[in-house]
Amino acid sequence: MNKNTLLKGIFFAFVTSVISGVAIFYSKISLIKIDPLVLATARNTYVAIFFLLGFLLFNKFKELKKIKRSQLMPLMLIGIIGGGIPFFLFFTGLSMIGAQAGNIIHKSLFIWVAILSVIILKEKFNWIYLAGFLLIFLGNFLFAKAGLHFGLGEGLVLTATLLWSLENIIAKKILRNISSEVVGLFRMGIGALMLISLSALTGKSSLILKLNANQLTYIVIGGTILSFYVYFWYKSLKSAPASLVTMILTFSVVVGNILNGAFAGIKIAEKDVLSSILITTGLMFVYLKIFAPFAHQFFKKDDN
Repeated sequence: MNKNTLLKGIFFAFVTSVISGVAIFYSKISLIKIDPLVLATARNTYVAIFFLLGFLLFNKFKELKKIKRSQLMPLMLIGIIGGGIPFFLFFTGLSMIGAQAGNIIHKSLFIWVAILSVIILKEKFNWIYLAGFLLIFLGNFLFAKAGLHFGLGEGLVLTATLLWSLENIIAKKILRNISSEVVGLFRMGIGALMLISLSALTGKSSLILKLNANQLTYIVIGGTILSFYVYFWYKSLKSAPASLVTMILTFSVVVGNILNGAFAGIKIAEKDVLSSILITTGLMFVYLKIFAPFAHQFFKKDDN
């Protein structure tokens, strides 16, 4: 892989982790109650419109004409298992078990993506990556709340996480030949159509029209954050290995902890500090492996 492309992917993954951290922070300070299906439908429809406006503004519709028939099925699948079904499952499960338990389960995303990346994409882990992976794993789960029971809510969130993991693998493969913007449009566009249909079938379409100003504000802000998340995430996935960018994404936990302490007036627990240190250390191992060859070349040129 070209080193400039790899560095670009790492940069975009880091940006995505910051955006995700902001999303975690915003979710904690927002206590708006909305039906899970209504929330997923309204927010994802907003994001789909966001992407459509981007295509219109930057005159990118010509890229859609270049899509081959063989690429349509993977793109449709990304929309179904990435932008549609898992959002409904995730928010429904979240309404049953609460944000803390849901966040613990969702944190396992990098584990499933790593496993699938090795099996399907044939990505390789060396001992430095494995050391970083282990530290990140400990940082995410060593201090997690004990006694997590596995019921329907947990099962729904885990299923959503597994679907998103598979989506990342499919997206990684198709991003070799298609722009990240096109994949993002299909993900959110088809996902939104699925959720709109499901809302109509369950008789909840009318609830979307009854959202109040506070709920709409929550959807717009949350949807805008999600739009930028999807945009930068697919750019990172296009340029760097799936297992690598997913590990970098875990930095969102650290960002969320910092924002909670700095702006929400929430006292950061000792376990959160230790968790942040482990995750950051694990990522330093990963960055060391990536940037060491580049640094060696730089100093070698400087000596000459």
